[in-house]
Amino acid sequence: MVPEPRSADHQLTVPGWPNAGGHMSLRVRRPGSRTLLVEVTGEVDLSTARRLDEVLQDLVHGGIGEVVIDLAGVTFFSVAGLNSLLRAQLLADSAGAHLSVDSGRSRAVRRLFTLLPTDFDSVANVRPVP
Repeated sequence: MVPEPRSADHQLTVPGWPNAGGHMSLRVRRPGSRTLLVEVTGEVDLSTARRLDEVLQDLVHGGIGEVVIDLAGVTFFSVAGLNSLLRAQLLADSAGAHLSVDSGRSRAVRRLFTLLPTDFDSVANVRPVP
């Protein structure tokens, strides 16, 4: 289980998650008492997406009003990452929270969203991170 943030700015950094081909890091902040901001950097693939799932499952619980996933720092994004976002939407829904996704300037994320004609935009509101 990932511990609750304790610092003054409510920040938690999850150590990098190396895999055979790359590396992913997660930074979790609580800009408000009911808001989680998950900043993802590096590669989101079959290996690292499982870690993203674990972190989100541990963090999203009752009392959270909004979950924002910032993918601006993602350099590789596979279908496994897209599936993680869809699972995160289900977690947020079950916790009564709103999920937002920001692909930022990540070409890898935008490319997958363009290549795969999904209804993801209607499932999670893609908007700028606060």
